[in-house]
Amino acid sequence: LLQEIKYITVQGSLEDIMSRLIVKNLPFSVTEAKLRNSFSPHGDVTDLQLKYKNGKFRGFGFVGFLTEEGAKKAKDYLDGTFIGAAKIKVEMCKELGQHGDQKNKDFVKEDKKKVEISTGVEKHKEDPKFQEFMSIHNKEIGGTWGNDSGGMVGGVATKETTEEEGDEEGEDEENNEDQKENKEEPVVSDLDYLKSKKTPKAPPKPPVDLFTVKITGLPYKTKKKDIKLLFTPLKPTSVRLPPKIKGIAFAGFLTEKEQKIALNKNRSFCGEHQIQVFKHTAKSSVTVNTPASKWSAQEAALAEVETVGESGRIFVRNLSYTATEEDISDMFTKFGPLTETSVPVDRLTRKYKGFAFVTFMMPEHAVAAFSALDGTSFMGRLLHLIPAKAKVEDTDTGGGGGGSEFKKAKDAKLKASAGSSYNWNSLFLGTSAVADVMADQYGVDKAKVVMDQEGKAGETSAAVKLALGETEIVGQTRAFLEQEGVELDVFSRKPDKRSKTVILAKNLPARTSPEELRDLFSKFGVVNRLVLPLHCLTCIIEFADPGEARAAFTKLAYSKFHNAPLYLEWAPENTFSKPFEKGTDTKEEDVDDVKAVSEVSADVVEDDDREAEEGSTLFVKNLNFSTTDEELKTHFQGCGSIQSATVATKKDIKSGESLSMGFGFITYYLKSSAEKAIKTLQQSSLSEHCLELKRSTRASTSKSKTEKEKKDLGKPSTKLLVRNIPFQANKEEITQIFKTFGELSAVRLPRKMAGTGDHRGFAFIEFSSVSDAKAAFNALVHSTHLYGRRLVLEWAQGETTLEELRDKTKQHWGEGRVGQEKRARFEIGNAPETME
Repeated sequence: LLQEIKYITVQGSLEDIMSRLIVKNLPFSVTEAKLRNSFSPHGDVTDLQLKYKNGKFRGFGFVGFLTEEGAKKAKDYLDGTFIGAAKIKVEMCKELGQHGDQKNKDFVKEDKKKVEISTGVEKHKEDPKFQEFMSIHNKEIGGTWGNDSGGMVGGVATKETTEEEGDEEGEDEENNEDQKENKEEPVVSDLDYLKSKKTPKAPPKPPVDLFTVKITGLPYKTKKKDIKLLFTPLKPTSVRLPPKIKGIAFAGFLTEKEQKIALNKNRSFCGEHQIQVFKHTAKSSVTVNTPASKWSAQEAALAEVETVGESGRIFVRNLSYTATEEDISDMFTKFGPLTETSVPVDRLTRKYKGFAFVTFMMPEHAVAAFSALDGTSFMGRLLHLIPAKAKVEDTDTGGGGGGSEFKKAKDAKLKASAGSSYNWNSLFLGTSAVADVMADQYGVDKAKVVMDQEGKAGETSAAVKLALGETEIVGQTRAFLEQEGVELDVFSRKPDKRSKTVILAKNLPARTSPEELRDLFSKFGVVNRLVLPLHCLTCIIEFADPGEARAAFTKLAYSKFHNAPLYLEWAPENTFSKPFEKGTDTKEEDVDDVKAVSEVSADVVEDDDREAEEGSTLFVKNLNFSTTDEELKTHFQGCGSIQSATVATKKDIKSGESLSMGFGFITYYLKSSAEKAIKTLQQSSLSEHCLELKRSTRASTSKSKTEKEKKDLGKPSTKLLVRNIPFQANKEEITQIFKTFGELSAVRLPRKMAGTGDHRGFAFIEFSSVSDAKAAFNALVHSTHLYGRRLVLEWAQGETTLEELRDKTKQHWGEGRVGQEKRARFEIGNAPETME
């Protein structure tokens, strides 16, 4: 009983929970559909296999589940149940190389042997009384059965005893003689005896090279005897009729002379059919499909493959067809950072092919993953990992060929860094494309747009025309993208995480058609969405699969498109506000919609978002943990317009959910509204909790996460600070750009003190009203280039009062000076150095 308990304990500890089950004792009439219907109610079935051998069902199969919980639930429910008239047995599969049951059986056998040997008699072995007892006991047994001779303790033997002893001695001598004779004859086992009777096979005959002819046009039911009758008096050495192809035959002859005679039968008749006979040359020697030669090609291909420790690349096969790139990345990321995960997709069925390539940044991480995951269960299937071949880099730059070696090297370097660099702003527009759009839009010649009109005073320069034209196009493009559900806020900053399926194509020539772009990118996979604004200078392409998007990006980045290089960039994550839904194609805009978008102008864009006054934020204490932001806002909105209502939360380490911290913040637009809330809602009840209100000294909580990540551009006023102005630009050009948005009070370009240039590269623009300044800021802040340099706009600080200047001076020179330097004072004489 103890051994059985110990065996069960060891067996339970060695049994691992897997997501793959083996089902035994299945009826021979079972089908995959029937077995799937039995197991699918307990979880998502990812793999189901019935095992056959030579076309005959072996009575068992394997079922793989998406999760281990589903497999355990199916095992507990279906083990011992019936399918038809057969009682099935469901067990967890073992990992590759695991033989837990055999070890357990050997363990129990050894313990049983130990129990049998340890009888407890060894301690009485030297006792003389025990020896006397054993001798009498053995004598009685010997007298009863006649097999053992009992030992004599003492006394004289009788006559009968001596006779019996003599007979026994005689029998022993005869037995010894028989044993000697048997020793002279070798002992032959039954297996050796049967092998000796077996006649050896004749050695295989060496292959004979025959001279073969091929006969075509034979009747459907032609037999070998008909072929032999056809060639009489010749006697073919071999006649072969293909079993699956009717109407042809092959006949082999020993000599070439016989073959030539057989060729004379060409265009003769076999029955009512005219046949053709011609010489047949056998193909190269066909290798026999043996287990040794079956994998020889693969072994030869992998002979020169780098090991995992050298390349860091792993080929993963036998994957579930539902495993996505994210699932595989999550599994392998536990061992180290990845540089690439590729899961190929079938172009016709749009399903995964069941294998993947994983590349690690550090090869040692790949070795650890290879050792830990090879043969393990993943989503109901046993993974098989092998070293992958090194990825062949595409050396084609796609720049149209030609050019110097330096240009080719530069193009290759740009193409290699295209996927990781942040080179341009998202709404980058080429100068030539802007000029084309302006010429078409205003019905003028392109030369008048890009060239200055010499001899005409007060004429707008070409640089100003292009800058204003670019500003207008960018404004229309932003309005169109917002209508298409594109989140423009994600383009206003450097993204922390890039999308794997959305590509941003820029520097497109004017009048680019969406059909042309779709045909260009559809060569690499299925394109879900293609958003092309009105002027066709920037495009957003979304692919259905990350692998196809990666292939398109690698091949088309910096490639020649019409007469300009194609700039590609991975779009930020969450570019689209809504995910793509299958079955809805990208709709083309109607003519009316396009006209409506073209009428959207970027000049005079009012900022409707008001800013909260200082001191308008309240701290709300003793909130119920179930209170939400909406409930908090509803409770306080009777006192005035609320800018934001936020309940402070924290993330639970165990569950990962956001938990309320029992307090929150309310921000009104007006300070008077906050004072009214303190007077009227102090000690009010919300969700059965009595609230406590206090003034908050913290900053306003109205800024969203994206707004906090943006650079602080200052507080809106009538004065703008413009940076990154090209040195060839003058004051008149800056004035022409900004006076488009309103009346200017002053334009000032600070000059260099040394007099080496006209200005220092920045300017102060002052408008007559704040609304005009806001309109100029909102229009020019996104993407406006002057002489090829992007203008950077910020709000300039307002005029400082006399009190502020005094406080600033006191802080700098008085006791509160930050970072005050220490000075050393030396006394005359040999006095030591002291510090002030």
